[in-house]
Amino acid sequence: MNLNRNQIISIIIAVLSVMAGSTAQLTDLFGPGIAKTIISVAGLCNTILSTVLAVISSQGGQVHDVLAMPGVEHIDVNAAANKTLAAIAIDPSVNKIAPTQAALQQVTQTAQAA
Repeated sequence: MNLNRNQIISIIIAVLSVMAGSTAQLTDLFGPGIAKTIISVAGLCNTILSTVLAVISSQGGQVHDVLAMPGVEHIDVNAAANKTLAAIAIDPSVNKIAPTQAALQQVTQTAQAA
């Protein structure tokens, strides 16, 4: 099974959520003091990782993830592109993505408006 970065972070978030919600079980296993510490750390780490996941799973992050996938040769972007996609499409440092010839002007305008 090949898990990507976002899936791994999601699994960690799920485990931390279970731990944060397992007060009674953790108290029985470790005692109230250690259980409170575990729950606090799990809650804090859960919040941090959720924030990170929200940023890296944005539209721009998804486009970069697709561009990095084996088997993707090129992505053509048309005039309907939003600001995020347009900016990536006209970025000369990003390979394998570009506006179509017919949409070059519109995509460039959209990206510059960002």
